[in-house]
Amino acid sequence: MRRGFTLIELLIVMSIIAALMSVATPVGLNAVAQAKAANVAGNFRALQQAVMQMITLEPNPPRAPDVDVLEYLYTQKYISTKPSGFEVRYDEARKAYVIKYTQSDIDPLKVKNIYASIEIDTNTGQLVLYVLLP
Repeated sequence: MRRGFTLIELLIVMSIIAALMSVATPVGLNAVAQAKAANVAGNFRALQQAVMQMITLEPNPPRAPDVDVLEYLYTQKYISTKPSGFEVRYDEARKAYVIKYTQSDIDPLKVKNIYASIEIDTNTGQLVLYVLLP
């Protein structure tokens, strides 16, 4: 006589698996979001250090508002790769280099909790870090 699972037994097992998945999925998604925020915070730190090094080593670092400072940092070997979603410009009014994350794929508060020096632009909601000239 062939013995198999009844429909009720299969439905019970399926509902248990669904319940476990509903608990595990948000935990996994939160871990991915936290990892992305940590990556963005790390890129902010690396870019800040590169800008500070450029200011220290060069007598006349680029200060024109139309200069892509991120490209300059890359071509002058202050950074080995250009992180995506970032732009670096000089702001004459602030007398500072502005590092900005332009994408909206992360929670800004998570990044700010990792790296407190980062600010959230109240107009755009973008993450911003100012590197002031000495």
